Amino acid sequence: MASELAAFEALTRQPVILAPNRVYRLWQGGAVLDRLQGRPDGEDGHYPEEWIASTTVSRLPGRPPDEGLSRIPLPDGRAVELKALIEAFPEPMLGARHVARLGSELGVLCKLLDSAVRLFIQAHPDAAFARRHLGSAFGKTESWIILATRAIAGETPYILFGFREGVTAPEFRRITRSQDRAAMIAALNRIPVRPGEVYLVEAGTPHAIGPGVLLVEIQEPTDLVINAEYEGTGRTEAQAFLSLGFDLGMSCFNYRAAGPDFVARRRLAPRLLVEEPEAREERLIGPDDTPSFGAGRLTVWGRTRDRDRGRCYAGVVTAGRGEIETTAGPLSLRAGSTLFVPADSRHDAYRAAPGEPLTVIKCFPPGA
Repeated sequence: MASELAAFEALTRQPVILAPNRVYRLWQGGAVLDRLQGRPDGEDGHYPEEWIASTTVSRLPGRPPDEGLSRIPLPDGRAVELKALIEAFPEPMLGARHVARLGSELGVLCKLLDSAVRLFIQAHPDAAFARRHLGSAFGKTESWIILATRAIAGETPYILFGFREGVTAPEFRRITRSQDRAAMIAALNRIPVRPGEVYLVEAGTPHAIGPGVLLVEIQEPTDLVINAEYEGTGRTEAQAFLSLGFDLGMSCFNYRAAGPDFVARRRLAPRLLVEEPEAREERLIGPDDTPSFGAGRLTVWGRTRDRDRGRCYAGVVTAGRGEIETTAGPLSLRAGSTLFVPADSRHDAYRAAPGEPLTVIKCFPPGA
């Protein structure tokens, strides 16, 4: 046991590649995500999400109780849960300042999500509501970084985001109670999306991702969803409202999240942090945008040191091929790779393969 713990402790001193972690959903997608992950014959199905650096379990009824938890593969063929490693070595994994604020809770969840259909109209509770009614320290503010789009049945890729101006709580409650799907769709702003766009989806904002959108989702670490649509979705009304009842569940919707100005303020522009001959680093989501998490994008043409060494983050490689230089040797990366970088990691730099620029989305916990 002592030698096993020692081997696990060694994982806190280097970046670790995460095992594949596709999660079952009621809706379908995943073909473009398959291709990103190196499966050219991918197809849409019920595993359209990859959960990255996840210490969160899926709340979908009837699924395995540990579904969603990320694992780190070991050389002998076994795997260790990221959550267990963090709980065993919280300060080396998360950093002393993080542990002083959040204990052994990572505080963030990153996903790759690929929709082949329009997702159900929904909103998420904020942290105060979640603490009061759901026994969770976190709500579910989230963000979307659009990676790729595809036209499905000739439809331009889009999102539904925020209420249209003039929609009232009594009106939306009425059409939700009657499950008037067309009216619910008409009550939200329909926004065409393009690769590279970033949206902040604060708790309470009504939303739905349309068909043909591949994105990185960074969010608070819960699976708490209030579904306005439930008829014909495979969920009961009780499941759609987290067993809170219609009135309390519907109180999660924020009717001030409305109109084109609201949408414009939540479409975030990347901010350049570093520009050098072999790399560029941008802030996508910062503390001025939300206290819930952060995100950056690193693009490497040659070699660049990791300026975030010393704090933990999750990473997803969205393009290219290369490696991280570590004391134990190079750690290979390719498009679709996912990783976790502990606070005590002793790695040095990212290096791109010749002619294959490497792009990494970094996902940071709150306060990082």
